[in-house]
Amino acid sequence: MFNYKYLSFALFITLLIIYASSIPSRSLLVTGSLTERIISNLAHIPAYALLTFLWLKAFKRKNASHCFMANGLILVGLIIFAVSDEMHQSFVPGRFASLMDLGLNFLGILLGFGTLKILGMLGRSSLRNNH
Repeated sequence: MFNYKYLSFALFITLLIIYASSIPSRSLLVTGSLTERIISNLAHIPAYALLTFLWLKAFKRKNASHCFMANGLILVGLIIFAVSDEMHQSFVPGRFASLMDLGLNFLGILLGFGTLKILGMLGRSSLRNNH
């Protein structure tokens, strides 16, 4: 049912994002130079891409209809998590909710789905070439 290796990594990254969102801004790069702030903002993309990839791998199914349903639930869950993470930041001293960060989170989620899709296609084509 679950791939526990990926599930434990997915839970770890989820908790790591929550922890990072709880750090007051004085402690973060966001008070630094423009370059540091850009890097900090762009870090949302790979963080959410990795998070998405891990959750998808944790619940990967062989049955196509179950896979579609699981992927849909994961997508909804990740969107809710991204929105709630931004809302949570508005309660952390010196932090605020940002539509730009939310957009970068969504971009990361799409990148995670796309990465898994591409890796799946590459895996299938290498299997065909080996036969």
